[in-house]
Amino acid sequence: MIEERGRVVAIESDAVWVETVQRSGCHGCAAKSGCGTGLLGDFWSKASQVRVPASQSQVDDVTLHDTVVIGIHENTLAVSALVVYLLPLLALVGGAMVGESLVFNRWPSGEPGAILGAVSGFVLGGLAVRWYGLRNRNNPAMVPQFLRIERQTPCATTLAEQVVTIVSPK
Repeated sequence: MIEERGRVVAIESDAVWVETVQRSGCHGCAAKSGCGTGLLGDFWSKASQVRVPASQSQVDDVTLHDTVVIGIHENTLAVSALVVYLLPLLALVGGAMVGESLVFNRWPSGEPGAILGAVSGFVLGGLAVRWYGLRNRNNPAMVPQFLRIERQTPCATTLAEQVVTIVSPK
C-alpha cells in the first residue's frame, strides 16, 4: 500500500477531506538544502484535497487539522498509470499508422494522413481515459483508504509553513 500524509480540512458524517502536498521528486534528497531544484520544487508544490471515506469511529476520533495517513493499493496505482499514460500514446501511434496507410481517391495520404490519424488517435485515447475514469468513479478499489491518525508529528501542508521551514536557520 502506498501511503501519504495529509491534514484534515473538513469532516463529514461518513468521510474526511484530506489536504496533501504534491512535492517534487527530489524532496527526500540529502542535498535538498543546497540544491536550487529542491528549493524550487518546494516553492511550486501545490496542495490538493481528496475525500476519503471513513468509518464512524474514525470520524469521531479525528479533528480538524489532524495529520492522517491515507493509502491506495499499488496495483490500483499501476493500472491507472498505465491507462492514463499508455493508452493515449498507443492510440496516437496506432492512429498515425492507420492514417498513413489510408488511400484517398487513389492517392496515398502519406504524412498528412499520418498527422490527422495521430491527432484523431490521441483524442480517442483521451476520451477512452475519460470513460475509464467515469466508469470507475464509484469503484471502492480506486478510492483512497483512511489508514490512521498521526498525532505526534504535525503535517505542514501550507505553502507559508513550508517557506518558513525552508528559510529559517537551523
